[in-house]
Amino acid sequence: MLDLGRLRVLRELKRRGTAGAVAEALGYSPSAVSQQLAQLQREVGVPLVERAGRRLRLTEAGEVLAERAGALLADAERAEEAALAASGQVVGTVRVVGFQTALLNVVVPALPGLAAAYPDLRVDVRDAEDDAILDALAAHEIDVVLSDEHPNLPRPDRPGLASEVLVTEPMRVVLPAGHRLARGPGPVRLADLAAERWASPYASTNHAAQIERACVELAGYRPDVRHRSNDLRVIFALIASAGAVGIVPHLAGAENEPGVVAREIAGAPLHRTMELWRRAGADVRPSVRAVLDAVRAAADALVAARPGLVRGRPPAAGE
Repeated sequence: MLDLGRLRVLRELKRRGTAGAVAEALGYSPSAVSQQLAQLQREVGVPLVERAGRRLRLTEAGEVLAERAGALLADAERAEEAALAASGQVVGTVRVVGFQTALLNVVVPALPGLAAAYPDLRVDVRDAEDDAILDALAAHEIDVVLSDEHPNLPRPDRPGLASEVLVTEPMRVVLPAGHRLARGPGPVRLADLAAERWASPYASTNHAAQIERACVELAGYRPDVRHRSNDLRVIFALIASAGAVGIVPHLAGAENEPGVVAREIAGAPLHRTMELWRRAGADVRPSVRAVLDAVRAAADALVAARPGLVRGRPPAAGE
């Protein structure tokens, strides 16, 4: 009988390409990855990996088994979810991944109530905001994703995944407190920031893509991005001290940061949505359903407490 844990290691090697990347993804040491692969080869009886310089690569047999491993692992997880659903028990581990402000504003507030109500439930949380997290969700590596979505950057359909909009929030221009455009209370035109230095998240994020597209489509220029960080506190510090400008979401709380001023965007206001993802049908698992419900309740409380936010998707123009 093949061990599912070792099959997962083999599948990850096919997906990620190096033993080091597999170790990081699964929380193993590189030597443990090598040991798991060696044991799997002994179980199967044929070589599954071979050396290519300093790297491991899959043999033809390894490629075939890694391809089948995905289906086997998915079947095993569906069987586990069905058993847990039948039991009604809120137990086990739910793995949640999301972007910074979503974790701070709806996931973290949900954790104390979950811990009190379900002492046998473990919720593992980490931050990430690239497109790979939806691939990881589809691959059963994580259970719940909170992603940031932008209306001018539509995401392709993801068969097998289900999503809902939790919160819609406006995006705002952030300027150094001494900037000439920070003196008045009114909105700021993106065209007036064409000559500025910009601070932005990394180019792999939807946030960065929205900034660039907004400047190109609304004002006809590509922003001169000098500084990059996915930590909004670093973005604010760069704007305050290095004379940069940026665009940040409402939930970033720019009004509470020293040395910066937030202004609405003139002409065509931008917004983004916080979207909650899961595998289709995964919410039959009581533990996943409990986490989803707690996050939804936290979103309700957040919108009630913060003017300017909308629960769910905003009404279309003219509605």
